[in-house]
Amino acid sequence: MKKMRIRATQAVFVMSALIGRSAWCAGPTLTPEQIQAAIQEGRRYKTADKFFGKGLKGRQVELTRNTNVMFFNDWQAIALESAAAHQQMRELKADEIQATGLLHAYVEIRAAETWTFRQGNTKFLRSHLVLTIGERVIQPEKESRVIKNDSVNQVMVGKQWVITLAFDFDVSPEDLMNPVTVNVIDGDGNKHQKKTDLKGILNTD
Repeated sequence: MKKMRIRATQAVFVMSALIGRSAWCAGPTLTPEQIQAAIQEGRRYKTADKFFGKGLKGRQVELTRNTNVMFFNDWQAIALESAAAHQQMRELKADEIQATGLLHAYVEIRAAETWTFRQGNTKFLRSHLVLTIGERVIQPEKESRVIKNDSVNQVMVGKQWVITLAFDFDVSPEDLMNPVTVNVIDGDGNKHQKKTDLKGILNTD
């Protein structure tokens, strides 16, 4: 399965969810030994991008030709941040991390080369990710975003650009025993959705 090309800058999303959060969540939390193992795994990679491309074990859902969603758990998120720390020549310590038990998701939107994009004035930046399980609508606990290609306050025509939105969901392994519908709604209200199987994604064994 083809991986999304997520850049190392996205690791900041992970730590926003993993550090300093004490609220109880429905998903399983990691033991200190599991956290240390995830840190060690991430250190094997020179960058977060390399870990995402070669080491991350998650579930990818392709909604359209240009829109993909990648789901992964806390163990993978910590290893991703550890790889980013390795790249930045900083030490990531186990006692910095508060395992959340959340389900992490990255939404990647890749534009066609003929599109024009201006940061802060596009329907794609206002896109939202929602999960539905049966009649239940699950909103994210947290969301963040990053824009590729150094596109701050620029207009790009004839160049490919990518934005990535990051979301965290408070769901339990029991919730995910059922089929999950992945819904991405852009700023104009256009909805892309696909039913998928996320069974076992939160397992950390």
